[in-house]
Amino acid sequence: MARKTAQVIRTEAKEVVEELLDAVVKEREEIEGQRIPGRVIRGAKTPWTRRDVDNVFPPVTFIPEETIPVTYNGVRYQLFSDVEMTVPSIIRDIYVEHRRRARQSVTQSLASIGVDILGQGGLTD
Repeated sequence: MARKTAQVIRTEAKEVVEELLDAVVKEREEIEGQRIPGRVIRGAKTPWTRRDVDNVFPPVTFIPEETIPVTYNGVRYQLFSDVEMTVPSIIRDIYVEHRRRARQSVTQSLASIGVDILGQGGLTD
């Protein structure tokens, strides 16, 4: 009787292993069927497309202060000065960071010659 129980256990264990392997194979097939930007498959990275960027990041509307191309993971968006634009939020975020760094650079350059544009608007001591 104990021998039959061991055999039943082995059979049940084999069925469980087969079910798990089938699930893993099915999951792999589903993943390989999906297009995930930036994912590495067989040593090659899946490139981002405009559709990927548009789908991953929510759209935002704003008016840029300068005409400038903005690129995210190889996908380029052209922004135009004083034109209301709707773009993925990452594009606006990159643009805002660019403007912040430009202002910071000017502020530091002026401060190095004694001009304080953030304080009282006059020369520093």
